Amino acid sequence: MSQFVTLLKLEFLSKMNRFGKGAKLFPRIIKAIIMLMGFAVMAGVVLFAFDTVIKTCLNAGIGNEFLVFFIFLVQLAQLLFGLSLTTKTLYFSNDNDLMKLPVKGTTIFFSKVLYLYIKEFIFALVLGLPVFIQFGVLSGQTAGYYCMIPVVLILFPLVPFLLALILSVPMMYLVGYLKNKFVVMLLIYISIVAVGFFLYITCLKFILAILQSNDASTVFSDNLVMAIKGVASYIYPAILIKNLLQNYRLIETFLVVITMCLTLSALIFYFAHKIYLKILLKNSEGDGNFFTRKTEIKARSISKALFFREFLTIFRSVNYSFQYLTIVITTPLMVFFSSSIASNLGIEQIGRGVLPGISVLVLIMFLTMGTSFAATSITREGGNFFHTKIIPVSYKKQIFVKFMLYVIVAVPSILVSCFVLAMCGFISYVEAFLIALAVIFIITGNISSSISLDIKRPQFMYLDGKEITKSTKNVNATISQGFIIGVIMGVGGIIVSLFINVSSLYLVLFGFSVPFLTVETFRLFFKIEDRYRRIEA
Repeated sequence: MSQFVTLLKLEFLSKMNRFGKGAKLFPRIIKAIIMLMGFAVMAGVVLFAFDTVIKTCLNAGIGNEFLVFFIFLVQLAQLLFGLSLTTKTLYFSNDNDLMKLPVKGTTIFFSKVLYLYIKEFIFALVLGLPVFIQFGVLSGQTAGYYCMIPVVLILFPLVPFLLALILSVPMMYLVGYLKNKFVVMLLIYISIVAVGFFLYITCLKFILAILQSNDASTVFSDNLVMAIKGVASYIYPAILIKNLLQNYRLIETFLVVITMCLTLSALIFYFAHKIYLKILLKNSEGDGNFFTRKTEIKARSISKALFFREFLTIFRSVNYSFQYLTIVITTPLMVFFSSSIASNLGIEQIGRGVLPGISVLVLIMFLTMGTSFAATSITREGGNFFHTKIIPVSYKKQIFVKFMLYVIVAVPSILVSCFVLAMCGFISYVEAFLIALAVIFIITGNISSSISLDIKRPQFMYLDGKEITKSTKNVNATISQGFIIGVIMGVGGIIVSLFINVSSLYLVLFGFSVPFLTVETFRLFFKIEDRYRRIEA
């Protein structure tokens, strides 16, 4: 038992930032307060939106169906994200060396399982508790409903969690099979992101239609209500949870849920005893057996060789290629959907000049996330950083190649996004050209700032060849800076266009973007040789 508790503690400690002797407490407290405030604001917005949605569903006579669909969507999200988290934690975790210790494989397995369930429970608690209480208040539920909420919150994540554990086995083999098929994996990731964003926007449009409507019949026709009730009647796991909440056939429902969970748990228990340790050993023995094909050495110019090296480093890793390309490639789609929502909200009735400001806001925010990978340019070198110090190439040229690596993917993404907006009639072609030029300046300046930050404080914690899988301080700082710029430029542009004129928006954009690009690019390359030479890993 003591081994189990120790392993569980190690699992939590390995996933959180601990206070070292030199750690500063005050900045961490401020960061925690800011995060809590941001979470409170987001929770308030979500609850406000759900308040109108629940009232509209109750007026349309589909209150119970709302509860079923809400439970189903949360459980689906738990299954999908839990499947990814479970696969990484159980099979591809960096601490799988624990099996070399005198500890049973089942002890390791169940310590990880309990850790995963605690995370799933917190996820269900944060999402489910406020909405369950809100639904109970608005629908006038009895005291029995509120008494069942704690029980439901424990059982709520259990079925998707157990399914994720079972499905993680074929998922692990699939990931292992596709591990070196980077193009296929990248296409899969891009498709998932695009489809996910499309579904998110579709749901958001539907919610906004409800929020704008004062009459449920304008949103839910009789045919739509019948269709919703018909679909909801087949979503059995969610119906069971709903029945538990509302104390409907309580004993029968509870027995069905427990039987389902025990059956799945028995399969998992068998797997833990018979298969898990063998899989870990096989994964450990198979590590590093990649890329056995011999390649010819080709003569390239210095610049081409540096570019080839950077691309090879990125595209030999699914994780890096995902960070480098996915958001950038899907940005035009995201910008189009965001502008479509803005138009549906009737923003053009307020003033057509609002749309360029929104386009600027969305473009800067998405491209900031897409190019934040630049903030790991030096850190990502890891043990290879020493090679950059000794190769007969100036540091300035090496940094310039890294700088251009992000520019050559960001600029086409911006141009395509603005062209799509103009082609769909959201903005004119002249506006598209001006916005594209200004955003290119801002994003290029942000790329320069990101690399400068990583040169100033690289975080060489991956010297054993492992990849950077978590967001670093430099990446967080880059994203924060980009978001602040995006909000100021976007919201400022909207205000200027409303109260002055649309042309003033471009004066604001270029009045900021040109100096920003000039200053940040100068900061990056000024005395770059001396600053790079002072870096110590």
